[in-house]
Amino acid sequence: MKQKILHLMCLCLMVIQVKSQTYSKRYCRKHPVWIDMIKKPDVNYFEAIRAYDLFWEKHPKPKEEYDVLGQEKGQDENKDTRDAGERTRESRREREMYRKYGLEIKKFEHWKRQVLPYVQSDGRILSKEEQLKLWEEGRK
Repeated sequence: MKQKILHLMCLCLMVIQVKSQTYSKRYCRKHPVWIDMIKKPDVNYFEAIRAYDLFWEKHPKPKEEYDVLGQEKGQDENKDTRDAGERTRESRREREMYRKYGLEIKKFEHWKRQVLPYVQSDGRILSKEEQLKLWEEGRK
C-alpha cells in the first residue's frame, strides 16, 4: 500500500513538472510567457518561439523604433484614409504596447539570434558548457 502511494506521488510530481514547462495556446495568447521563458537555461527554443508568436497573434505588436518616429516602410502618407480619431486611438495603443513590451521584444529578438546556432533538432539549446566545448573544438 505504501509503495502504491509513493508511486502515485512520484507520478503527480512528474505531471506537475511537465505541466509547468509547457503552456496552453490560450494561456500564451493572453500572457507574455515568452519573456520569462528566455531567462530559463533549459527552455525549449521552439516552445519559446511558439509562445511569442501566439501572444502577438492577439495583441497589436509595437512597431520598430524607426517606424514609431516616421511612417511604416512603403506607406504613402497621402493614402491614409482613416479618420483622425482612429489614427489617434491606434497610435495610443501602439505607444502603450511599445512602452510595455518594446524592450522585451528587443531582448527576445537578440536571444533568438544568439542561441540559434546552438539549437538542437528537438529544440533543446546547448548549455553554456556545451557551447564553450563546441567553440574550443572549432578552434583546433
